[in-house]
Amino acid sequence: MANKLYELLAVEQDRKNKANESLGEAKKIFTKNDPYFDGMIKKYVAIEEDSEQIPDETKEMVKTVKQQLEELQENVVAALDATLSKEETNASNTAKAELVVGDTSFGTFSATSLLALESHLSKILDLYQTIPVLDSTRKWSFDNQKSVYKTDEEVKFRSIKRPQVIVKYEATDKHPAQTELLYLDFQVGKYETTYFSGKLTIAQKNEIIKRLEKLMEAVKVARAKANSVEVQNIKLGDKVFNFLHKDILS
Repeated sequence: MANKLYELLAVEQDRKNKANESLGEAKKIFTKNDPYFDGMIKKYVAIEEDSEQIPDETKEMVKTVKQQLEELQENVVAALDATLSKEETNASNTAKAELVVGDTSFGTFSATSLLALESHLSKILDLYQTIPVLDSTRKWSFDNQKSVYKTDEEVKFRSIKRPQVIVKYEATDKHPAQTELLYLDFQVGKYETTYFSGKLTIAQKNEIIKRLEKLMEAVKVARAKANSVEVQNIKLGDKVFNFLHKDILS
């Protein structure tokens, strides 16, 4: 941790770059169409003893949304803390305002710190709006042991076509039986599929975004309060030009 301002300035930009890279990479992953956060186990159960045996199919989940957010958190926190530490150091003697959301106080900050915080939160919101959510066409329950969501087994039957002679008209003493060869579907097994997902529910995503928007609104309120101090009327301009022009342009 930097103890002097020059030490902080030396690492601040690097931390910002790492945070932006982490946010960009996460957004790229969140917006992909491939099932990065999804997995499944598909088992085949034969109904007939002598029927074809089909091997199980498994797709492993790469990671969960929670894990992805935890991975980027370290870099984003480092950048945010570095920026606010710099701003607070530079604004040691300026007016400040408390940042409060409901019953939670985040501390008191200067207007420049709050402006910098607002910029960081805006980038975080941009990412969180792309968080993928569970497929609403399936019923999910949370697996506490694996810390992921899963579905109940979905069953689909497997059929094959077999030739079957159908008697259309029975034989009589005058006419032979009329038959027809048809290919009919026979159930020979079933697929039992369980889906897993590391995505969030739509309710969870909406709640996180709601909290983030509340925090951003509170930052704007605090920044307005920090800027509401009386102006210090400094009269320096004439002195500067008098110093520059004295005995030369006078």
